[in-house]
Amino acid sequence: MPWARTLADLLTFSRLIGGIALALMPWDRTVSSLGRLVRHSILLWTTDAVDGRIARRSQTPASWIGERDALVDSALTLGTGIALTKSGYVPGELLAGWLVFCLGLYAIRPVPTVVLVFMFPLQLALPVVAYVQGCPEVRLYVIWVAAVALASGKRLKWVIESFINGLPDRWAQWVWSWLPSWLRLTDDERKLFELTRPNAAGDLTTNDSSCHRRISTR
Repeated sequence: MPWARTLADLLTFSRLIGGIALALMPWDRTVSSLGRLVRHSILLWTTDAVDGRIARRSQTPASWIGERDALVDSALTLGTGIALTKSGYVPGELLAGWLVFCLGLYAIRPVPTVVLVFMFPLQLALPVVAYVQGCPEVRLYVIWVAAVALASGKRLKWVIESFINGLPDRWAQWVWSWLPSWLRLTDDERKLFELTRPNAAGDLTTNDSSCHRRISTR
């Protein structure tokens, strides 16, 4: 299914454009504006839940933009953070400081763990703010997150593995020592992800063989 790779790339690219659009769109401190941001976020992140599944159906190596999927996700996350800042819910100084800190950390240790650390609080801020402000779309957001988690269990395990593999060795070994088996990729699942998302100069995934050996023996 070679067409699947092209479709997946278009979905990934749409997420990048969407992140830029969120940063440029006008936002204000109202419940309706916040609800609009939640709906846009759900729509854009749905492409992230779908593009990888479609790409794996193509059975082809990752494309240039596919290898940079994590950077696209970071751009969308930053766009969401900027939207919250323009709405007055997140201080601009806090967002700028967090961005500079994570960029500096990534310059020292360019691993997916740092990218995930950057994205997590900004993505968590949106539903938390929506809940505090009484935004009705927060219920839709919670349902959507639960549905994606159930439908994309393998992707969730891949993200967990990528996060742990980027930790310092001692920390990674400690996490692997207690992580339950149902949250770990099987060898077949890992091979499928590595086929369509190989390690490259611009890829944020890690294929450290020692990490994989450590995983497989636990």
